Amino acid sequence: MITYTQEREKQLRLKDGRESKRIKMKVPYVQIVEKEAFGDGALKCLSPCFNNSEKKTTITWSYDDDNELFCLYSLVRDIQENYPDIIIDLCLPYIPHARQDRNVSGRLFTLKFFSELINSMNFHEVRVLDPHSDVATALINRVKAMPMPFLVSYKGCAVMYPDNGAAKKYGAMEGVANPIIGNKHRNTDGRIDGYELMNFPEGTKKVIIRDDICSYGGTFVAAAKELRKRGVEEITLVVSHCENNILKGEVFDYIDRVFTSDSICTVSHPKLVVTKAFRGESNV
Repeated sequence: MITYTQEREKQLRLKDGRESKRIKMKVPYVQIVEKEAFGDGALKCLSPCFNNSEKKTTITWSYDDDNELFCLYSLVRDIQENYPDIIIDLCLPYIPHARQDRNVSGRLFTLKFFSELINSMNFHEVRVLDPHSDVATALINRVKAMPMPFLVSYKGCAVMYPDNGAAKKYGAMEGVANPIIGNKHRNTDGRIDGYELMNFPEGTKKVIIRDDICSYGGTFVAAAKELRKRGVEEITLVVSHCENNILKGEVFDYIDRVFTSDSICTVSHPKLVVTKAFRGESNV
């Protein structure tokens, strides 16, 4: 999904004692980019229309697939050509291709080329949420980190990081003392065939697992199974991003609740709590 901010004139009623009067004000609104396709599959989309007084717009790309990239590029180039004085910021909560952040197994280094495309649009600022890889923020120009759109309290719970990578990323940032750290073992096919808990405090009943992204959730399921063996009664998973593939895995068979943002998550489940922050039309 792609949206952009645009000014609209709105009438407001102000009260001053017994008197009231109407005034006109310009307020920012979020506009959804409605994408259609011609018969051959080519993009069909309306051009944005800005007032001469507008100085800035923020485009938000809540990633669904790579087809949206050309729509984003076309939207940006249209604004740059027709409204050259408008400053354009990009809100990119989820950075696609961040997991393909190096040349490995003969695969394309897609993050590099994706970043080159984003940089070619010359955004004033690119705001991102908890990127999977530091390589992504190094490759994309003028990146600024966004705060989490929801708050999580660790009070009364032990905190677990599912692997050493998550422990290094969040340990110092969140100031968690003596977290549980998972250590997974993979077989030659890349599947998890063993999992162990390090620094587990005996008698723990509630655990919050923290990481950046959930796909099918195999690592979190392996962690939850071991936690259950140790007597943990309540397990919560907190991830910044959650693929819709979570419904295809076993996460909800072993984990009580999952908290995430709507950066890429568009599905629902009784145990899934999605904070609405990036998708849909609303006042800014």
